[in-house]
Amino acid sequence: MTPQNEKTTAALLHLSAFAKYLTPFAGIVVPLIIWQTKKHQSEYVDENGKAVVNFHLSILAYSILITIVLGIFFIGSIANYVEIENAGGEVIPIDLITVGIVSLSVLGIWTIAEFILVILGTVRANEGSVYKYPFTINFIK
Repeated sequence: MTPQNEKTTAALLHLSAFAKYLTPFAGIVVPLIIWQTKKHQSEYVDENGKAVVNFHLSILAYSILITIVLGIFFIGSIANYVEIENAGGEVIPIDLITVGIVSLSVLGIWTIAEFILVILGTVRANEGSVYKYPFTINFIK
């Protein structure tokens, strides 16, 4: 594999993570397939493939954790609201609204950060370096 082909393949590995916007889990599956088929042809592609797959597995793990935590707060807010309603009180569900605003804010920041990091990874791969994504759990070594 020529150096330019290595850079192009590595950049495509990073960009292929956007496939998740077309099909669920494609952001992990597509880079995994590309990496598995090309890793034996180039050490550079292998390192980039590991970085991409580890990053998106980490994103999945963090997303599940954040969903659980926000879900607990959401359920607690609903229970509090129902309890006050059953007691005959009228209340504006401020805590429920707050959880909704926080959840949407976290989702927005999370999506923007992921988008920026994938673009940075793509640019660095195209320049010839392996981008180490921040806060990545190394599932694949």
